Amino acid sequence: MAVWSNHFNGPFHFDDIPTIVENPSLPQLASIPRFFSNPRISSRDKDSAAYHPLLSAWFAVNYKVGNAKPYIFQAENSLWLLAEMVVIFALFRLIPGVNGFAAAFAALLFGVHPLTAATVNYAMQQGVIVGTFAVTCGMLIWVGWPWHLPQTLPLKLKRVPQHGRDEYLRKNFKRLDARYLKIIHAPIGLYLWPVVPALLIEPATAVFAPILLVYVILFETRRKLRHVIPAGVICGGYWIFQLVFTWKLGDLSKTPLLNYWLTQPWVTVRYLFKFFAPFNLSVDTGLTPFAHFRDPLAVAGYVGLTTLVILAVITSRHTRWRAVSFGIWWFLLALLPDAIRPQRVVEAQWRMFLPAVGLALVVAALASIALERVEESRRVMQFSIAGGLATVLLVLAGWATYQRNDVWGSEQTLWRDALDKNPHDGRAFMYYGLTRLESGDSSGAFDNVSRAAVLTPHDPMVAINLARTDAKLGRYTDAESQFRRAIADGASYSPAFSSYSQWLLDQSRNREAFDMASKAITLDPYDMDGRRALMDILAQGHEWEQLKKFADETFRLFPGSPDAQRSLNVAQAGLDQIPRAEAAATTEPTVNKYLQLSVLYFQAQRYDDCINTARQALKINPNLPEAWANIASAYHTLGKLDDTIAALREEIRLNPNMPSAQKNLGIELTAKAQQSAGH
Repeated sequence: MAVWSNHFNGPFHFDDIPTIVENPSLPQLASIPRFFSNPRISSRDKDSAAYHPLLSAWFAVNYKVGNAKPYIFQAENSLWLLAEMVVIFALFRLIPGVNGFAAAFAALLFGVHPLTAATVNYAMQQGVIVGTFAVTCGMLIWVGWPWHLPQTLPLKLKRVPQHGRDEYLRKNFKRLDARYLKIIHAPIGLYLWPVVPALLIEPATAVFAPILLVYVILFETRRKLRHVIPAGVICGGYWIFQLVFTWKLGDLSKTPLLNYWLTQPWVTVRYLFKFFAPFNLSVDTGLTPFAHFRDPLAVAGYVGLTTLVILAVITSRHTRWRAVSFGIWWFLLALLPDAIRPQRVVEAQWRMFLPAVGLALVVAALASIALERVEESRRVMQFSIAGGLATVLLVLAGWATYQRNDVWGSEQTLWRDALDKNPHDGRAFMYYGLTRLESGDSSGAFDNVSRAAVLTPHDPMVAINLARTDAKLGRYTDAESQFRRAIADGASYSPAFSSYSQWLLDQSRNREAFDMASKAITLDPYDMDGRRALMDILAQGHEWEQLKKFADETFRLFPGSPDAQRSLNVAQAGLDQIPRAEAAATTEPTVNKYLQLSVLYFQAQRYDDCINTARQALKINPNLPEAWANIASAYHTLGKLDDTIAALREEIRLNPNMPSAQKNLGIELTAKAQQSAGH
């Protein structure tokens, strides 16, 4: 509690924002069934969307109960961590070759290790914590059930029965004992009960099957490899299903497959080092994928990974060292899901959470071996020394974790820390620049995001944020140039188009904004920024029918969306104007009523009605230039060139001091001349 006392007030961080805070599907509990059929709605951004329907559903409940406050998410992460420590201790205690002292030390070390801070402080990684708990709990049940339960009914029979119950037990003990054994040995797959729901929370839980397989090979004497088949079918089948189901999500941001795979052996070595020497930890290391398999660090990764595998094989041959072997295999297998599927970055600390359980087991096994070799005569002294050393290590690890929690205390401190430790990390410069922009330091934001653009060229996300920073500084030409660069670098990246559309809309360039927003939702129908821009453009253009139709479509994609609801209300109000104006013109047929109705018809794209209503006004007062202006606009939209020219001439005849009409007439006459020349 002392170590994690400064954790609970932490805010949401980077991917928490699109996944939890600004996810338009999360505030509505009605979205919960859709999480199971549509992985795209798990996040506002396509890049951070994933298929974890139970986790998304739980986030929706938390959002509703906690009003999107980070405290409830952070508190839950802490409780899950505590539960994981308990099951780690219970499991390690049952693994052959690990004693109680070493198991307790390993569980505590896992709970206060600074590597865990990157997972526990990151709200959206709750799935990783729950998945780790499920794997450990499933292993605990497999190991402990039923062989570590009493193999006979744990009841004491009295020699002289004193009650009817005692007499009943004496007469029926054999039958009850047989029933008890039948229940505890029933083939109900109890070990899969925590694993199956956790697959819907964190797909990487599927590593339970290969971890279980290794345990059976190393330790099991009563059950055979065939007993692992149900776990293999369920875990393997589900992982392949979700992999295929979500493969296209975040295509643009994924690291190229071959480069990603070439880097993973070195990443594995780095993870191992960081567990045993957790120094210089950072939320983003800036490690870039290797370009070639002969890269020196790539070769070092191959050597390191091969050494680990050889070490795991060698230790598996000696009974006393098999727990060490199992820990190494756990570490390696737990890394597989994120190593196989390309991610946005080649390494991340939260991917170490489940593998770290395996390394904690290695520590527990090695500590047990060391303690066993202590001579009996010196056992008290040696155990005292071991206890003191363990306490010192736990205090040092806890202090490091406490400091990491402070770093995670805000977005600004988090990315400032990343910059200090990795001065060539472009992502860190970008995110730190955004924190400066949010705090009002536009100049500082521009410097940092510009540096990010140099370090990570051709990244559309960086270009978008640089454009926004330019816009804040009033550099509109530079801003537009950066938006166009984002589109060039990310031709299939919908936020490049939707962010540009929003900027164009702010510049009152509605036609261009409409085109960009349309492109964005073509690339990603769930791009809410693009949809919001389109709805604003349609509302400003008084295109009520189209606005209503588009808002209805948006509402179907995002039930309860306040933006869609607002647009529906605006569209309906606009549509209701015409019936009211028609009734008013019928009740009181005045010039003003007809002119107002004519304008409304034009805005609703009912151009023939616009013309007819304007002519009704002319019947009352033939000297109305405004009526001829409406008629000219309607004819122009209908493409009737001669009628447009005639209407404009009537408008000018009635009001010669209309420069706009004169200009429009000149344009129409030029078009007429070009048309005649073409014929």
